[in-house]
Amino acid sequence: MDHSTDTPPVSEELFAFAVRLAARAGRMSAEAFHGEQQSSERKLDGTGVTAVDLAVEEFVRKELTAAFPADAVLGEEAAPRAGTSGRRWVIDPVDGTRQFTDRVPTFSTGLAYEDEHGPAIGVVCLPVSGQLVAAGRGLGCRLLLGTDPDPLEALRSGRGRLRADGRTELTGARTQAHNIAGWSESLLTALHRRVWLVPVGGGALDVLAGRADALVIAGPAMGYEDLAPLPVIVAEGGGRITDLTGAPVLEGDGSVLITNGHLHDAFLEVVAGPVQEDSARAVLVDAHPGWADEGAALAAELCSALAPEARRVEHIGSTSVPGMAAKPIFDLQVSVTDLATAAEAFDAPLAARGFVRSRHEGDHVPAGRDDDPGRWAKRLWTRRGGPGPDVNLHVRCAGSPNERLALLFRDWFRAHPEAVPAYARFKRELAHRTADFGSYAEIKDPVVDLVVEVAEGWAKETGWRP
Repeated sequence: MDHSTDTPPVSEELFAFAVRLAARAGRMSAEAFHGEQQSSERKLDGTGVTAVDLAVEEFVRKELTAAFPADAVLGEEAAPRAGTSGRRWVIDPVDGTRQFTDRVPTFSTGLAYEDEHGPAIGVVCLPVSGQLVAAGRGLGCRLLLGTDPDPLEALRSGRGRLRADGRTELTGARTQAHNIAGWSESLLTALHRRVWLVPVGGGALDVLAGRADALVIAGPAMGYEDLAPLPVIVAEGGGRITDLTGAPVLEGDGSVLITNGHLHDAFLEVVAGPVQEDSARAVLVDAHPGWADEGAALAAELCSALAPEARRVEHIGSTSVPGMAAKPIFDLQVSVTDLATAAEAFDAPLAARGFVRSRHEGDHVPAGRDDDPGRWAKRLWTRRGGPGPDVNLHVRCAGSPNERLALLFRDWFRAHPEAVPAYARFKRELAHRTADFGSYAEIKDPVVDLVVEVAEGWAKETGWRP
């Protein structure tokens, strides 16, 4: 891999620290795996968590705090820790909780380190099989064996170096298919016609070791913690990784394509049609603990940019509810005195920030309300592809029923976290079964109406006001 002066190699000592820490965390999960049967509980986002997930992450966090107190930490189970160094560690304590509780020995522990240049260290420990894949920027990628590997000895001896092979023929390429039950029919068909689809084995490890030519992950989006170790592992192993649109995987849509590099463009060509077709579908991702802070920052930025017409800007929608699966798009609401005046004033500052005004100028009137649709008027701007995160910006009159409903819906779910997993599961199932976003929204609206009816009763009982 070619390293410019702008991306210096990571230090060998830091690489060794990360490997040893991930190996110790892996030994903890392996010991628990071979012990008493572990049960899992449902988190607010509907996914499973065990006492082992929590214990492993807590252990890793304590070690990182002791060694690097200024570094930020992002983990799957606990709240993110802010840092002052500009560097960050990312923890996935037990990747594959379902396999872990079902006694399937394919779960792993992931650890990643990011510095001012981007991904710098990636470690994936497969503790039951005694395998650990580790890479440091500029240090190569290695497969280390045993429960207590010596990373410095591996670096100095060159032992275990991984390098993807040079296959250049797409037809018949051995392609591991992850989560294939969640793939669209068009994606499955397109790949099945050209390559040899096989079940997932060792994933990225198999591609870099030459046992597979590619790995495709589609369906429900992967979380950031799942993906964080992969960019440096794949790059240092001579492969290539993006999402299925060709975007950088950590900035993409949660899908993954890993190849030996030679086949990558050919794979992207094959999946381009299905991916474009699927992009019209509603894609939901797990809740991210950073959404609340990011939504608040966006609201503050836009409130300043749109003053004085913007009376207030608030983070609404599913990304504003802790634990709620959502489309990776922020919904923000701007409350104004007059829609026409605001629209004229907002066009220029929003265009400068990448927003485009939509022709959609009204909200769904809930079932059973004999309202003039004009009372549910709004203006809508959207931003896709930057700069900054994707946003739907809803501009509504202060005191209007649609402004109130958006805040009531958000606040009721915030006050009733026990209702979040069921609603999130409904949305996931609906997204999986509908062909496009229009159908998704059409079917979801009546369910939202039912939630609002319940929320209205809560508002009366508690005296809630927007």
